[in-house]
Amino acid sequence: MSCYTRHLDEFLPAEPTAADKRALDGVVREVLAMPEPAFDCPDVWNEVKARRDDPAFQASVRARLGEEA
Repeated sequence: MSCYTRHLDEFLPAEPTAADKRALDGVVREVLAMPEPAFDCPDVWNEVKARRDDPAFQASVRARLGEEA
């Protein structure tokens, strides 16, 4: 499980499951083009922090999460 998903409540349901967190991790890594195992959790988290307030990043994550639902 990724270490940073707990900081991204805005993309998770109120009672997130492990599957929800795995899906979010996969989507975030896809949006950032940072696949496992090439990039560790701290690397991804640093990039997420840099883009977290970017509306384009947020929209991309939400759109991809919606596609998986």
